[in-house]
Amino acid sequence: MNEKKRNQQSIVTTIAIAIAIVTINADSAMTQQVYPQSGQSPQQQQRDENQCSSWATQQTGYQPPLSSKSGGGRVLRDAARGAGIGAVAGLLGGDIGTGAAIGGAVGGISGGIRDHDEKEQRKDFDRAFAACMEGRGYSVK
Repeated sequence: MNEKKRNQQSIVTTIAIAIAIVTINADSAMTQQVYPQSGQSPQQQQRDENQCSSWATQQTGYQPPLSSKSGGGRVLRDAARGAGIGAVAGLLGGDIGTGAAIGGAVGGISGGIRDHDEKEQRKDFDRAFAACMEGRGYSVK
């Protein structure tokens, strides 16, 4: 197999890995629905949610992002960054395609690991938030 074809296959493999990781991480946006059980007003519910969110952050050290976008964007961004760094390294070593492929795979995997860690922190935050809200007379689903 010639060198150019092997480089193209490496790049295709890297892209396939990145897509697989993004697909696995597509469920990272979590939401909880809060329902008043004791006739709380919408204004009281908002105050309670803000206070419980602050308390959950203090307990877990995690503050949810304002946006609930999937972490898959991080995986692609890290894969692209890794591919760029790998291409530069490959240029110096004489094989840009292989360098980009290896860099992209490593970057994508790294982003996937960080996304997984954030999901675990979010689960802890969600449990703390739910406990606080349930203690104030709400049902959390």
